[in-house]
Amino acid sequence: MNIFIFGLLPLLFIVDRLKIRKFRFLFNFHNLKVLLDDSTDINAYIIGNNLVITKGFLTLNKDEQKAILAHELAHVTLNHYNKLRSIIIISLGVSFLLFQFNIFISLIALIFAFLLQNYISKKQEIEADRLAYRVVGDLLKNVIYKYGDNEIGLFSTHPNADVRIKMLATT
Repeated sequence: MNIFIFGLLPLLFIVDRLKIRKFRFLFNFHNLKVLLDDSTDINAYIIGNNLVITKGFLTLNKDEQKAILAHELAHVTLNHYNKLRSIIIISLGVSFLLFQFNIFISLIALIFAFLLQNYISKKQEIEADRLAYRVVGDLLKNVIYKYGDNEIGLFSTHPNADVRIKMLATT
């Protein structure tokens, strides 16, 4: 059973590799590869050492792009991707180990891990907002207000726009 469990953990790394393969390479920027996603959605995000921007992102004006990039580069500066990845790996490992003793406890651990991941992700978004705000100021507030999530749900990885803007007010 242990071989099966620990055989699954490398899949976390493979999934990200497969995800970024479909994107077109644009250029390198310091230690980041900048990739283009053909989506018309307005988005930019970090996967490992890759900054993915969408075609929709390219339609924004320069100030909006600057604010979004400041936010994404704040994630890189704060090492959020690797921290969250480590928490996921540890949580899954614990849950899989608990599976050997009690399936119910293992499922509870998985649910807890999912909720913890979302909590940490939302906290990281606020941290990235605060750092980006120190660089671009109210440009970030404008982008959050215009493009941020207005609703929040159980599966949301970002706080809603109002919460993010209020948290910037305390910076």
